[in-house]
Amino acid sequence: MLCERCKMREASVVLTEVVNGVRTEHNLCSQCATETDLGQFFDTDFPFAKILSGILGITPEAQDPQTQKMNQLACPTCKMTYGEFIKNSQFGCPDCYDTFGLLLNNNIKKLQGSDTHIGKHPLYQKNGHTHAENVETAKEIETNEEKLAILKSRLKEAIEEEEYEAAAQYRDEIKQLKEDMGIA
Repeated sequence: MLCERCKMREASVVLTEVVNGVRTEHNLCSQCATETDLGQFFDTDFPFAKILSGILGITPEAQDPQTQKMNQLACPTCKMTYGEFIKNSQFGCPDCYDTFGLLLNNNIKKLQGSDTHIGKHPLYQKNGHTHAENVETAKEIETNEEKLAILKSRLKEAIEEEEYEAAAQYRDEIKQLKEDMGIA
């Protein structure tokens, strides 16, 4: 498909515009896309980072005093400012996550309504149980397997130390746990 603007090059960017509930798509080549108002997002090989920082930050032209103060907040370890993070879309060190975390979480909450990713899960699985029931069962199995491993190691220690009463107790607990788990 040819670019709608220059009608010479192959269109590689699709801009979707929604105005008053009316959706309009524009197919542009990368050169024409850089010439639009959104051109700042198309001037690199990987524009996603700039799109993300554009969403999380505020453009320099429209900064109020509070935003300017936020942009001057700096990481104590690497001295990177929040404004530099918005510009570069990269943190300088692991401590930046702690330093700028609240600012990022507030922006993410504004955009998505929550800062916790819940994800999507099938309501029912092949076994007929819900995802939550399967997760709980998996946790129980994991917990029982851990208990079994601990009891076996305690049994081995008790036998090595010749504490046969404790060893008999561990043996009985292992037997009961295996029966509960359905292991012969």
